Amino acid sequence: MKRSLSQRSAPDLTDFEMTEGRRSQIVLLDERRLEILIQPKLYAGELLDLVASHFNLKEKEYFGIAYTDNAGHYHWLQVDRRVLEHDFSSKSGTLVLYFAVRFFIESISRLRDSQTIELFYLQAKTLVFKGLVDTSSETALELAALVLQITHGDYIDDQTTRNLLKKLPVLPTKTLKEHLSLTYW
Repeated sequence: MKRSLSQRSAPDLTDFEMTEGRRSQIVLLDERRLEILIQPKLYAGELLDLVASHFNLKEKEYFGIAYTDNAGHYHWLQVDRRVLEHDFSSKSGTLVLYFAVRFFIESISRLRDSQTIELFYLQAKTLVFKGLVDTSSETALELAALVLQITHGDYIDDQTTRNLLKKLPVLPTKTLKEHLSLTYW
């Protein structure tokens, strides 16, 4: 028997629960994590829009969302495909995705929005720290000094600098091995 709109009972709250989907974490460039339940019909482009809106990001065309395979290699989600249709190495458990810079530019001066510039900075800092961008020890130390200045202001004294360097993940392991004295600060 068909009911008219006036005869319909109030919808049950369980009608609106989103229980179907896959639990996911999206690792942001500042290492925070967004917990999200990815619905089967969600496209990767829609997920990117959602994450970009979290940052109020205007220049999202430089960014993407990636996942890692069993070998630790990154693969980008294709924005025109559903997220759950990608070939993830593990089909169960929490899916870990990474929001990252996908397309780099020749000069930072081409970026218009300060939020985009900050995200590029966070990406570059992470790549250097993890040793994914090969830099000389001298360059890594100069970059670490700039990070300290950006995050904590001008130089105060050696002891304060040592303490800050211990707390901030800015020096790659390669640099610490080449300059053992840094390890014992």
